[in-house]
Amino acid sequence: MPEIIAEKLSIGYRREKPILKNIFFKIREGLHILLGANGSGKTTLLKTIAGLINPLEGRVLINNFEPYKLKRREAAKYIAYTWQNPYYGFVEARVIDEIKFILRTTGVKGNWEIVEKLVPKELYERNPYTLSGGEAKRVSIASVLVGDQDIWLLDEPFNELDYEGTLSLLEIIRDARRRGKLIIISTHLVPLMDQLEPDKYLLITRKGMLIVNDWNKLSDEELVNAGVLSRSMICGGYR
Repeated sequence: MPEIIAEKLSIGYRREKPILKNIFFKIREGLHILLGANGSGKTTLLKTIAGLINPLEGRVLINNFEPYKLKRREAAKYIAYTWQNPYYGFVEARVIDEIKFILRTTGVKGNWEIVEKLVPKELYERNPYTLSGGEAKRVSIASVLVGDQDIWLLDEPFNELDYEGTLSLLEIIRDARRRGKLIIISTHLVPLMDQLEPDKYLLITRKGMLIVNDWNKLSDEELVNAGVLSRSMICGGYR
């Protein structure tokens, strides 16, 4: 059973004030939503969990190992991290090679059905850097999730996706959840997440605290106090 544990965790960048301090939480398989205002530390927290940034203090345990102590290639067998900027992680000149890159470097079999749901075949021979924002987002997500890792960390995955792409990704997330993955999604789209009926939310407050609770207990008041648009504000057209 996939599990993430944070113990006395402080995160941020060296020589700067910690973004979050002394965090404790434990989450297991299921779907969990990371919320907070812009600049609150959502991306930094996901990168720390993924092992891309070392903790300032404390530690993160992924199934009892510390991801930042592993080589990137080894950590990528267990943890999928999708970039908010889809162009950031591209390393190959063709889309098909970009998608296969993680399978080559990690040696995992992967799950090609994820690619088929997200990436049209007519994009396979294109250079990733020539793609539109929405196309690049599809390829960026597919090139990571094709590894079918136990833990998925998705940073604003619905940004730039069109309606069809959003539906495809929702289907992929639902299926992954049924298969026992641990999924954390960083997003501002609370009403869209309501459709997925998440298990828990992780909310970063204005005071730099992390609240972890059941999704059905998340209130509009709590969202507004944390600087996040509430359900009523989004549905009312204020985004």
